[in-house]
Amino acid sequence: MSYFDAPPGQRVLREFTIRRDQSGRWLVAETPGSVNVLAFHSHDAAQRFALSEAEGDYNRVHFLPLQV
Repeated sequence: MSYFDAPPGQRVLREFTIRRDQSGRWLVAETPGSVNVLAFHSHDAAQRFALSEAEGDYNRVHFLPLQV
């Protein structure tokens, strides 16, 4: 569902965080604090997914440093 499909009072712009884990996978989670995290083998695949879910808005896709 896109931002415009929701009724005006329920419209929420979705944001995503991309980070790399210790195993080298790229993780994508909806911000803030989503329990669901998707893992990708490449940075490009993670970024493509996050951008498609954020409707192409780079300002809603954030990158975090390696988690140790």
